[in-house]
Amino acid sequence: MQRLKAWLKLKTAPDFGFQTALKMVQNLGEPSAWTKEQLHQAVKQSCISPEAADYLASKNDPPNWLQICKYMENCHISYTTVLDSDYPELLRSTYSPPTVLYYKGNLTSALQPWNLAVVGTRKPSDYGKNMTLAITEEIAKAGVCIVSGLAYGIDTCAHRAAVKAKGHTVAVLAHGLERIYPPQNHELAEQILENGAIVSEYEPGTKMERWNFPARNRIISGLSHAVLVMEGSLTSGALLTAKFALDYNRDLFALPGQVNLTNAQGPNHLIKNGAGLVTEAADILRNFGFDLQAPEQADLFPELSVNEQTVFDLIKSEQRSMSFDELILRTGFTIGQMSIVLLNLELKNLLVKEGGNAYTLR
Repeated sequence: MQRLKAWLKLKTAPDFGFQTALKMVQNLGEPSAWTKEQLHQAVKQSCISPEAADYLASKNDPPNWLQICKYMENCHISYTTVLDSDYPELLRSTYSPPTVLYYKGNLTSALQPWNLAVVGTRKPSDYGKNMTLAITEEIAKAGVCIVSGLAYGIDTCAHRAAVKAKGHTVAVLAHGLERIYPPQNHELAEQILENGAIVSEYEPGTKMERWNFPARNRIISGLSHAVLVMEGSLTSGALLTAKFALDYNRDLFALPGQVNLTNAQGPNHLIKNGAGLVTEAADILRNFGFDLQAPEQADLFPELSVNEQTVFDLIKSEQRSMSFDELILRTGFTIGQMSIVLLNLELKNLLVKEGGNAYTLR
C-alpha cells in the first residue's frame, strides 16, 4: 500500500493540476521513487511549487488514507496506475487518463479487442429500452465488451443485456467502489462482476457528487472503441460522452428517434452531423470488422413439396417469367394441381404473379 500512498499524495498535492501530475510521472516514473533532488529540480524548472515539493517529500499521509485502506481490503478493491502494464491501453492513449484507476472484478479479461460504450437518458421511452436491450444483447453475444455507467435507464438496460448474453461488460462509477448507486442496481452490479468489472477513478469512500459525472463520462468514452447514443436530450450526459468520443477520435453512432420527442433530439442531432445511424446490431458489428455470414440457403427457403420443387426449379432454370399454360405443358400437372402449387409458392414468398397470368421468381 506504500506505493498507492505515493500516488495519492501526487493526486492531493497543493497547486497540482491533473496535467502536472501526469507529466511528472511520465518524466520521473514511480512517485514512490522520487528523490528530494528531483523535486528540487522540478521547483527550479517551475514545474511544481515549493509547497507541492515539501508535501510530496514529507511523510504525511494523504487525506483519508486509513479509511481508503480499510475500504480496499474489506470491499476487495484493486487498483492500477497509468504506468502499469494492466492499465487499459485505450484509456491511457487519451489526453486525460486517470493517474489511478480503481476496480472490482477482472478488468483485464473484461475488456475485449472491441469495446462499445452504450449510453443514454435515465428516463428512456419503451422504444429506447427495447432497442437498447435487443441491439446490445446481440452485440455482446458477438464478443464485444459493453461499457456504460450503471445509471438508471439506458445504462441499466445495456448492462442487463450484456449479462443476459453472458458477455463482458464494464460499469464506470462516479464515486467510490465501496457502494453502488443507484442501490437498486446492487444485484446487477454483482452479476456484472461474474464476467466483467466495475471501475472508478475516485478513491474508496468518495461520495457521489454532481460534478463527478462529466469526468466519469470521459472514462466511458476512453475505454471504448466506439460510442452508441441511444436516447437523450441535447443537454444530456450522453451528448457529453459523445463529445469525448469525438475528442478521442472514437467512432460515434446513434439510434434515430421520433423528431418531436426530447429524447430523440440528441441522437438525431448526432446523425445529422455525421454519426453512424444504427437500427440493428449488424450496423455496429460490421464497423468493427465482424464477418456477418449470410444464413445458409436451407435456412432461407421453406420446405417444398415434390411438385412445388419441380415448378420452382423449372422457372429458376428458365430465368424468365412463365405463363400458367406453359407450366402445365412443361410439367404435365393438372390445372388443379398447378393452381395449388403456384398459390403455395406465392404464400412462401418464392414466386410473384405478373400480368397475363405469368409467374416469375421473387
